[in-house]
This record gives sequence, C-alpha cells and structure tokens, in this order.
Amino acid sequence: MNLVVFADPVTAVASMPPVTRVCLLNLATFTRALITLCLLLTVTATASAQEAQAYLSQSEVAVGGQFVLNLEISGTQQLDEDPVLPDLSAFAAFVGSGSSTSMQLVGGRTSVSLTIQYHYQTTATGTFEIGPISLSTGGQDLVTEPLTVRVTDAPQRTPRGDRRGRNDVTGPEDLFVTTTVSKRRVYVNEPIVVEYRLFTRVEVTGYTVTDLPSASGFWVEELTPPQDGTRQVLRDGVRYATVLLRRVALFPTSTGAKTIEPLTLEAQVRVQRRSRSFFNDPFFGSRVPVVVGSESIELEVLPLPPGQPPEFTGLVGQLEVNASMDRTEVATNEALTYRVEISGTGNIRTLTEPGLAFPPDFEVYPPEVTERVESVPFVATIQSGAGDETAGNPDSGIRGYKTFEYVVVPRAPGRVTIPAVDLSYFHGDRITYAIASSNPIAVTIGGDPLAAPDASPRRRRTGLDLEREDVRFIRTAAHPFSAIGASLWHGTAFWLTLLLPLIAVAGAVTTRRHRDHLQKNVAYARRRRASKMTHRRLATAQSVRSPERAREFYTEVGRALQGFLADTLNLAEAGIMRDDVRARLVARGATEAAVDAYLDCLEDCDRWRFSPTETPAAPEPNQTTEDVMQQTLTRAEEALTALDTCIR
Repeated sequence: MNLVVFADPVTAVASMPPVTRVCLLNLATFTRALITLCLLLTVTATASAQEAQAYLSQSEVAVGGQFVLNLEISGTQQLDEDPVLPDLSAFAAFVGSGSSTSMQLVGGRTSVSLTIQYHYQTTATGTFEIGPISLSTGGQDLVTEPLTVRVTDAPQRTPRGDRRGRNDVTGPEDLFVTTTVSKRRVYVNEPIVVEYRLFTRVEVTGYTVTDLPSASGFWVEELTPPQDGTRQVLRDGVRYATVLLRRVALFPTSTGAKTIEPLTLEAQVRVQRRSRSFFNDPFFGSRVPVVVGSESIELEVLPLPPGQPPEFTGLVGQLEVNASMDRTEVATNEALTYRVEISGTGNIRTLTEPGLAFPPDFEVYPPEVTERVESVPFVATIQSGAGDETAGNPDSGIRGYKTFEYVVVPRAPGRVTIPAVDLSYFHGDRITYAIASSNPIAVTIGGDPLAAPDASPRRRRTGLDLEREDVRFIRTAAHPFSAIGASLWHGTAFWLTLLLPLIAVAGAVTTRRHRDHLQKNVAYARRRRASKMTHRRLATAQSVRSPERAREFYTEVGRALQGFLADTLNLAEAGIMRDDVRARLVARGATEAAVDAYLDCLEDCDRWRFSPTETPAAPEPNQTTEDVMQQTLTRAEEALTALDTCIR
C-alpha cells in the first residue's frame, strides 16, 4: 500500500474521489458552524462603549461618478431610528443605501458593529464639506466628524486596490447600469425611447429596482421589453452579460433643458471567497448587496416652428391614415361600417376623433375606439458599446395604431361620396408640417326610403336596433287615474316621510349620548352591565349542574355573586372584603336580611369551591347532590334579586 502525503490541505482534498470530497466538505461546514455556535454560547459578550465614525470610499471623484458615505457604529447591530444625514444636494444626488453587520471574537471578548452605506452620484465640481452625521442609539447621542470630498471634471476610475465605496469584490467596470436614448435633441411631444440595461461580468443572483426615475415634464408610455433574457455581448472589447431592465417612451410636454434621472437598483452578487483553510471551501460563497445606478442624461426640447396648418393635431412624428367601408352598395336604412385607421410614430393615444364630413342623409353613431402601442427595439444599442450615446438604429422608436369604427345608416337613396380624412402632423426629422390623407369613398344607395329595413342578422350591429318605426302607434291602454283636488296633508305616506327622518335623527342623537356616557362614566357602565353579566354566569352554572362538575358549578355561582356586587359598587372583583361589603351595602340602603342572605350564599359557594371532596354531601337523606346544587342556585337568584331591589 502506497501512502501519499500532501503538505497542502487543498491539494489533498482536490485529489480525493468526488463522493468523498463532497462528504468531507459537508463535514467541514457542519464542524465550522458547530464551533461558532459553541463559541457564542460559552463566551460572554462584553458591552463596549458605542462609537460612531464616518468615512468616504474615496476623497476625490469625477463629476457624474459615484462615491459612498460610510457610517460605522460600534457596539450595536441595529438602530432605533434613522441617522440624520447632512444635505448634499448642492453637489450630489442620493442613489441608494445598504447596511451590513459584523461580529468579532478577540481574546474571549466579542464586539459587534453596524455599517450603513449611503451611495451618491456627483453633479457639480469643486471641493465640498460633508457635515457631521447625528444619531441616537442605546440612549446615547453620537455625532461624527465632518468630511471633505473633491469633485473633478476629469474622468476617473476606482482603483483596484481601494474599492470600499463600491464593494470589496466588485468595481465600477464589473457591474453597472446604462441609459440609452433614441434622441437627445427633440421637439415638444416628440417621442424619446429610453432603455435601461444592466451589464455585469460577475455572478448576479437577483436584483431589485430601488428608485425609478421621475417622470416630471414628460408623458410616459411604458413599453413591454422583448423576452430575450440575458445575452452575452462585447463592450469596449470586454465580454459582459446584459439584460434589459426597462423600456419606456417619453414625450416632453414643455420646452427647455430636461434631465432623465438615473435608475437605481440593488443587485445580489455571489462572492466566491477562496481560502487555503480547510474550513473555507471554494465551492460555497456568500451574497453581497451592491447598489448601482445609471447616469443622468440631459435633453434639449425645442418648440414647434410657426406655420401650423388648421388640421394640425399636435402630433410629432409620422402619420398614415386609411379609410374603408365594409360595402359600397347598400339599400336604404341598412347599416354600414366606416373605419378610419391611423398608424405611425408619435403619441398616438392623444389623437382625438377626426372631423368627418358625412352626407346630411347619413345617420352616424358614436365610434368604437381601439388603440395599440408598440416599440421598435434598439438594434445597435448594446453592440456599439459607446455608453449613453444616441442609439444608431434609425428605425428605433415607438409606433402606435388607433382605429375609429363608425356605424352609419343612409336614409335616402342616391350616389354619395364620403370625403377624405385629413390629419396634419409635424415631421421632426424633416422639420416641416405634413398632412396625411385617406382616400374618398363612393357609396351607392338604392331602394325605397319608406321601405322596411332588412332585419337579417348580418345587417345588425352591436348597440344599434335597425327595426325602427317612423310612426309610433297610439297607446290603447289607459293610465291610472287620480282624484282631482285630493289633499296631500291627509295622506299617511306624507306624514311618515316627513317624520321618519326626524325620528331617526333623534334616535341617533340619543344613542350617541348614551354611548358617550358609558365611555366617560365607568361606574355607570358597570352598573348597566351588572344584570346582564350575572344572568350569563348563572346560565353557565345551570348548564354545568351535575355531580361530576360540582366544583365548576359553585365557581360560576360565586363569580356571579361577586361580579354583580363589584359592578354595582364599582369595586375590583378580586379585592372585595366582607366587612367592607356589609358597610357599603347598608350605606346604599340594603337591609340586614338581604345582606346576610347574600353573604351566606357566597360563603357556601367558597366552601364547596375549595372543598377537598369533589361533590357536596346532601344534608337530608332524601336529597341528591343535584337537589343541593339547585337549592344553591335558587338561593343565589333570590339573594341577588333582593339585593338589587334594595340598592337601586
């Protein structure tokens, strides 16, 4: 038998058979978790003084780049309330935040800390001071020292040796989000298609969009992205995995400079922590949250030039108009379907009903409107790899379809022509106004205008009844008659209608006052419910009246006696003293006989409740235990009735 000795544990594990290696690695993971648990259970953590400090991921950053403001609090792993951050809006925009906790064991003492990361994107150049951060934790008020950051206009990349602002495993070239627009210089109401895309060359197990861009100043049309999933592309000579996050069409509603704000997301990155230790195997990793955001994009929105034609619809883009009729030869009083189909680029949804000039003998019904919007994908966006520049595909954009379907009924014979439909629009690429026109349609109408219409099913339309009558028949049924000069004041319905609202208002006011009195006067409320609670407990005692449940029976009877007295005198049920009860009842007007009967019954119940025997013995030979229990119940009811009569 040959014995091979490995000096490196990793080499030894790698040379083992797969089944043995997996079992050994699982055993190592279990052993590591067991050791950690034992250390946590046996070592007593010493509470250290809580301290807070703030530091930056980098003290110098390029304009448009991101930096991280880190807040580290030692001695705690959670805060009661959020820290108060300084205002950085003068030179940076907030992107997102994340947090992490850590625990260390040194010399038998454990220390914990909480780190909160605030991600910002710079917007202006210069040297700026970040004020102190104040927070409260564990009854202490903590304040950090101010920091200084310098924002330059030179391009800058995060050094590989210092990635604290990003993450200890990813850099800005490993994971980022881009914003691609179809145009940067547009006219008012001209569509701009925007795509947000995630690029990564690290393993991302999932992501969550934390901040969507604001749509202020734009009409927004959400577009369904294609189901292409994750793709492998080359960008600046580097292979990335990319996925489309969002596609949206923006229509600027006013002129001037506008900004498309960044989209922010938090990605879960799987980290492979390699170590030569036996307990840190390379087959398992951890997930680290990384916050990334796209850059903002500036747009220039131009006003429309003068010279708008009368038919101008306000649409900027391109239009096509087609008109059609389901038949060109029809009889009088038969329904026709006239369709106007409008298609093109631009904000099709805002188009209103076109002005149609039907012949005067046509009866026209309101149209049924259908619309659909779709986008043409960016073909050259992810292949160019040029960042956030305008996409190179000239056919990229948004295309919409809108249909107006009219039902018309000609009422006179003859040959008529339905004029063309004209819609004016502004062509942004040619910087000129144009008119889209449909073709006129000639219709031949025959038959007698007084003839009955064809009622066949193929001539019917939804929402239209073609079986019309030019002359209505005289109604032969007589209407019900009423006496002339009858007085309204003598009717019962009149007085009921007049008085019922007043009665309802009075009842509502009375009920409300009674409820308010019950809430404010506790003693009054307890007296009101005393009788109800007593009857309920006595009914419960009656239901359990049996030798096997004697102790439960006497408990319910005793609760009824004590509860009635506590609610009536507004006392705590558990603190009733017999001597005090007698004095209070006599002061309320109760007779000595009524008080003695009540206290005797209460003492019998207490005696049998705490008696060592399960069932009470009958005092007479001919009596059963149930008879004794019934006598006790009757005595209790009589004592409560007599007491209630005296003290009311």
